[in-house]
Amino acid sequence: MKKIYYLAILILLMTGNIALTSCSSDDAPFITANEDDEPRILDPYFPDWTNGEPGEFKNITRDVNLEAYVIVTPSEFTTVKWYIDDVEVAEGLNIDIPLIAGNYMLKVVATTTKGKSTSRTGRVVVRPCAGDPVPGKDIYDLQVRPGSKAKLHGSNMDKVTKIVFGETEVPVTFVDKGEESYVEYEVPNLPLGTYKVKLIDAEGMVYGGGSIELSNDVPEIKENILWEGHHYVSWDLPDGDPNKTFNLLSKEQFEGIAVDSKLIITYSLEPSAEYHQMQLTTAWWTELPGTSKVDLAEDGTIELVISQEIIDLVNQQDGFLCVGHGYYVDKITVE
Repeated sequence: MKKIYYLAILILLMTGNIALTSCSSDDAPFITANEDDEPRILDPYFPDWTNGEPGEFKNITRDVNLEAYVIVTPSEFTTVKWYIDDVEVAEGLNIDIPLIAGNYMLKVVATTTKGKSTSRTGRVVVRPCAGDPVPGKDIYDLQVRPGSKAKLHGSNMDKVTKIVFGETEVPVTFVDKGEESYVEYEVPNLPLGTYKVKLIDAEGMVYGGGSIELSNDVPEIKENILWEGHHYVSWDLPDGDPNKTFNLLSKEQFEGIAVDSKLIITYSLEPSAEYHQMQLTTAWWTELPGTSKVDLAEDGTIELVISQEIIDLVNQQDGFLCVGHGYYVDKITVE
């Protein structure tokens, strides 16, 4: 295809649109194209469209500027403008601009003084650099309701201090969950629609954040609830008291939890208690592998990643307990 393209340029140069003559060595080349001619973009090559989508024109990292140069005819009577996602970003034969990570639509428009116009369109892919914050692709993160509290998972999200929707900046709070870490934020009350978002770090560095849709019709996160209620726990109570432990999750329910699932215990504090502490154990009060006593400062959740070792130990030692003092177990879910 490229050979045909460059052959076409050569034919144009040889057949009169651009004519070069030299009667003697002193004669300078002259151009015969005039303002009544149809404009043409001779170079660079733009890939063919596929399935209604333009081809990929450039694929660069965000630390490299988008650079390109066009050759047009009739050159003396043609103005060239460059557009990124339908916004004019440059005028002239070349473009040299920085872009944050993301996908863009580049359009080059050549217009003559007589108003005749032609254009070329191509996709530009800008990749993040190593260490940049990069959002994930979870639909629950990318389609959110205005005014709600939302999460944005991804890699290196601990660097992010703000999310920008259009011109609206929103502060975020980083929540460390290992590979499942995320930032939490209040979704701005903006008109419904899809917004290209930016991520900003503490030094003011701006990164591409992809797109997030603000919608009243968002996917619902369905909880797999194993138990729900309001059960007080205190190991200070005497043996036989039903509130000495939480033992209301049956051994059979626990056996049904898959390895690598997350058991989420939602709790609330008893204000009158002298202290608040939780520990996860077997029915024999053996501490579960990878866990320890946790001091509780406010209402919240405790997450337990289920391993085969935990499942085997719970089966061997007759079940699962929440023990400790000064809190209520309100709900246990698995995801």
